Amino acid sequence: MYSITVEPECQLMRIAVSGFWPSEILPGYIAELHRQTEGLKPFGGCRRILVDMSDYPIQSQEVAQAHARIIAYGKDALRAATAVVMTSPLSKLQAKRMANLAGHELFDEEAGARAWLLAQPDL
Repeated sequence: MYSITVEPECQLMRIAVSGFWPSEILPGYIAELHRQTEGLKPFGGCRRILVDMSDYPIQSQEVAQAHARIIAYGKDALRAATAVVMTSPLSKLQAKRMANLAGHELFDEEAGARAWLLAQPDL
């Protein structure tokens, strides 16, 4: 349902999510995000987040709002740039509705998202 990897040399966290999530998955997911973020602190912190949602269908409002809050936390607390990869037109509509709350860039493919992230200045 999710995998989280980090690239310390780029201060980047890559998150891949898939499937339809029950709300019960959120506490474990959030705990893993915090664990991975803490692991990047010795390298200057998490400054870039790539979220691959290309295999992630429309979610419940609760789960979608949780993702928006997580991305907003990345922007506000971590000062991280976030790129989200989405291929589904319906998922993009849901993401755009949450974009004002979250603050992220949407991409159709990972290569473009990664290039944009790596072009962001180190903070």
